[in-house]
Amino acid sequence: MTSPPSLSSLLLVLPTLALACSKPDADTDGASSTSTSTSSSSTSSPTTSLPDPTEESPTVTEGAPGCEDFVYLLNVNPIAADEAVEFVSVAALGPKSALALTADGRLFRPDEGGVFHPLALPADPALKRVERIDVSSWMVVGDGGVAHRSVDDGDTWVPVDLGTEAALRDVVFFNFVVDGEASLHGIAVGDGVIVRSADAGATWQPVALDPAATGSFHAVTGSPLVAVGDGGLAVLSVDGGVTWAPVDTGTTDDLVRIAEVYDEAAIVTATGKVLHQAAKEVSFYPVDPATPVLGLGRIDGILVALYDDGTLGGWPESSMLAEPTPVGAGAGVVSRGNTSGALIAGDDGLLAFVTITPKETCQSPDI
Repeated sequence: MTSPPSLSSLLLVLPTLALACSKPDADTDGASSTSTSTSSSSTSSPTTSLPDPTEESPTVTEGAPGCEDFVYLLNVNPIAADEAVEFVSVAALGPKSALALTADGRLFRPDEGGVFHPLALPADPALKRVERIDVSSWMVVGDGGVAHRSVDDGDTWVPVDLGTEAALRDVVFFNFVVDGEASLHGIAVGDGVIVRSADAGATWQPVALDPAATGSFHAVTGSPLVAVGDGGLAVLSVDGGVTWAPVDTGTTDDLVRIAEVYDEAAIVTATGKVLHQAAKEVSFYPVDPATPVLGLGRIDGILVALYDDGTLGGWPESSMLAEPTPVGAGAGVVSRGNTSGALIAGDDGLLAFVTITPKETCQSPDI
């Protein structure tokens, strides 16, 4: 019997498959939060926003006068919250279009001035993750299969039956294209379950998983559609989440976060290490960063890592894309990010929206 394909090899061949994932709108975000992506079925024309394998990621031009090693500057814009709460999950389209979930199960939203205030909703400690569905719609999921959905930018929420009572740990939304028609799909993952929606999160159905593809899932990303979990578990779907295949990550460590941009992908382990797939490379390789990584996100065209010392920097560390920059002690979560930036949150009401700008003297002709 042949070995199952590696996660990285499947990611690299996705652009050639008739089932493909792509981003419908570069300015969208998911939760830790979001990323809205596009997939197409085998009956549709192959479409993808995954990078051309010949396209290289941004690199530093060696010896460029005044380059000072780094390509980009990270711009940290602190945001105020009216309470010193602990934020455990964030999702954002921008600094004024965002939601932040607290450890005690309350949702905070920015006002016109950008200050985050709690929504007038009962606290629910079961809630664990918030995610953006589209420009004005949001969803929260958590323990016991609990889920709530808002289609009016968080003003009102309705409970949603996901068909499970399992603990849910992450949710993502993406456009899935069938015969040229796109519809907004969702995937939620948790302890032993994957559930999917074909109508923007209004209704959900559990997915039947093979024993080899079953386990405790912690995170999912929509482009490509990959879920990761305990014991090095990773599964991939190329049909919008209907079927899932286990893939080899080369580790038995628990996997708790996953992020991707262009032709690079990275998975965070529970111990702060990272499994990284560099541009044009076939396999993931383990990275033991100098400082443990808490999460990964996207800012425009690069990956960024949030470290447990309260700094944010370009990933991988050796890329010299962006110098590690303080975002605040107690920073613990980062949104999925988009072309606008990424939202960082943590203890004592810590919130910051981070953007990047090129360092002109360091800009490579390839960028």
